[in-house]
Parts: sequence; structure tokens; C-alpha cells
Amino acid sequence: MIGEKVFYMNEYKEMVSGIAVNISSDKFDDVKWLVSENENGKTEWACYWSKKKKMYVPVKDKDMESIYFEIKGREYSDYIYLNEVINLPNLDKGSN
Repeated sequence: MIGEKVFYMNEYKEMVSGIAVNISSDKFDDVKWLVSENENGKTEWACYWSKKKKMYVPVKDKDMESIYFEIKGREYSDYIYLNEVINLPNLDKGSN
């Protein structure tokens, strides 16, 4: 999603778009949007750095409400939560 055009509704209920330039979280210090491919297809998901596991792990469904994007618009940046993005890819975590 980073570097891609996203669509969302602004505060006036108008559909607008912009480029996702950053992903952050209200809960986690280090968040990335990771993409992987295998024989089952493409998987995209927000992941956070786990200090315990020393690796990026997928954000659990219960914590997805804390994930937000910085969207670069023509005049200013918007900050929108993941659930506000209209054109999200298929968020399939595979076997999780």
C-alpha cells in the first residue's frame, strides 16, 4: 500500500484519493505493510516488529483499529485509519 493510490471518504463524505506515504499505529512502535507471494497467491498485511520474536508479525484483527496511513494529498496530508481505505487489497493472512 505504501506508494500506492488509495481512496477514502473525507469529512464531507466526498470520495478523495491520495498516495499512501507512511503507515503507523496508535499501539505499535514499528509498523510495515508487507507483501509476500507463495503458491497460494499474494498476501498483504500490516505487520509490527515483535521485540519478543525479533521479527515482523501480522497485526491481529483485534488491533487493526490502531493502524493508520498518512495520505499525501494535493494540499496537505490526511491521516486515515486502515478501515477507512476503500480500495484495500484482499487482506488474507493465509493460515492465520
